[in-house]
Amino acid sequence: MSKRTRRATAAPTAKPPLSWQGALFAFATNMLLVTVLTGLVQTMTLPIEFETIATLAGPLLAGVLTALYVQQRGGMHAFLGGMLSVLPLTVFIFQGSWQPALYAGAFCTIGGALTEVVQRRMKKGE
Repeated sequence: MSKRTRRATAAPTAKPPLSWQGALFAFATNMLLVTVLTGLVQTMTLPIEFETIATLAGPLLAGVLTALYVQQRGGMHAFLGGMLSVLPLTVFIFQGSWQPALYAGAFCTIGGALTEVVQRRMKKGE
């Protein structure tokens, strides 16, 4: 069997295209959860550790919800939406501090990617 024949038979299936609705969902969910949780922590005057948890737990949940919403390529949709939300979060929520906003975008990606892996394994086990 030649190299060309092997490559042709081992070609993976085409990935479904990305949808702008999925990226928009990730963006909106990440913005909403980070805004609400950070506002809640600041209103209740909780210690700074709780704001850190709100900055990481909210985006992680946003990524999970995005992957469940789009069903396919959830990690990529969560990445696009999470990274698009970095600038608005920096300007409007974190008063110019870009590090927590970047963490929020990254944890949105992590949540989406982990959920996508779990979904693939569950689908493969069926």
